[in-house]
Amino acid sequence: MEPIRKSLEFFIRKKWLGPLAVFILFYAVGISTLYRGAIGPTQRTDLTVYLKAAEMVQIGNPGHMYGIENSRHWHYVYSPLLAILLAPLATWPIAINVILAYFLSLACLTGAIILSRYFTDRPETAPWQIALAGVFCLPLFLNTLTRGQLSVFILFFEVLIFYCYLKNWKILTGLFFSFIVAIKISPLAFLFFFFLIKKKWKILISALLGFLFFFFIFPSLVLGVDVNWRLLTTWQDLMAQGSSAQAYNSYLWNELFTPFASDNQSLYAILTRLCGPSEANFMNASNAGIRFIASAFGILLLILLFLKKLPSMSSPRHDRVKLLAEYSLYPMVMLIASPVSSLHHYTVLYLLFLATLFLIEQQPHGSSRRVWLITGLWSCAFLLFAGYVIRFLKYVGSPLWGSLFLCGIVFFCLNSDKKQKPS
Repeated sequence: MEPIRKSLEFFIRKKWLGPLAVFILFYAVGISTLYRGAIGPTQRTDLTVYLKAAEMVQIGNPGHMYGIENSRHWHYVYSPLLAILLAPLATWPIAINVILAYFLSLACLTGAIILSRYFTDRPETAPWQIALAGVFCLPLFLNTLTRGQLSVFILFFEVLIFYCYLKNWKILTGLFFSFIVAIKISPLAFLFFFFLIKKKWKILISALLGFLFFFFIFPSLVLGVDVNWRLLTTWQDLMAQGSSAQAYNSYLWNELFTPFASDNQSLYAILTRLCGPSEANFMNASNAGIRFIASAFGILLLILLFLKKLPSMSSPRHDRVKLLAEYSLYPMVMLIASPVSSLHHYTVLYLLFLATLFLIEQQPHGSSRRVWLITGLWSCAFLLFAGYVIRFLKYVGSPLWGSLFLCGIVFFCLNSDKKQKPS
């Protein structure tokens, strides 16, 4: 780790070199994003899907938002809230929207990095650790930025929610949590169990009130109660169908639900690809066993997190690092247990990488826990990158297996020497 630390600190100390390299990188990515999303012959961006649904709201035909498709025949699959929020931008030129979305994502990434400095009691070492976690997740960030996806936006809220939790801002914690889950269910919805296990009742009440507002009250004020209820029912039916044995009957099968897409890095999808029949024979075979194994494994992970939970706000203060590590495991459990977990959802690995780096710093040199944490960190980073570069490795789930390995090591290192105190 020492050569990596020294290299990153060299770039950080050079006040012009590091910012210049970052500026050149994201300037080039911005040009590519603009071309892919607005100028090129094919608009290769998810942003057009959101804007099509937003257009239905703006022209007064919101009931059609789940039926409309963009030029690449992709469909809107989120709750009505996102379409409502984007409705004012629906008729703007696509180039303007692509640029705005890109800068918003950069702002969210910057915000996540700035807030990350508060998650350790040694801020003097945090810059290189944040930089290394960012380098490990760079393929995820670039993929999200160039395709106009929400994953960096979600990462920012994951970081913001934990920051508010540390500050003991209970109402804000619950409201930010409910807002981002109302925008996109996965992968942060399992944070509900984190707050439940910690018995943070004020946060949970705030979140439930937020769900009521963001799912029902606000959309109903814009669309009407009946229209919003029909849309929520349609959306719920679509999501339920995606996790059922009959998902292949949905029009969203090829673009979202199929476990045979290598980009789907959920445990269910990978086990199906490794053990199940070909996609052509899938509908004639029973997949109940794999579905049960994936669901049971997710439930088991939640039970283990409950049984081995850390004190919610323990002292000494450096235990916030352990709390960060525990917090970062819940979105990972949802990615593992969900039937659909696209690779770009793994941007939440940033917080797990960062927590691991902070934990490594707390371990004595040469200790077995330090060795295991370093092994898990580099194994996960390597398998994640390998999955991007080598299609076969992505197909067999190298990003998932690496993430599972790191999650297991972090979990057992957290609980091997913890001192239990009342929450």
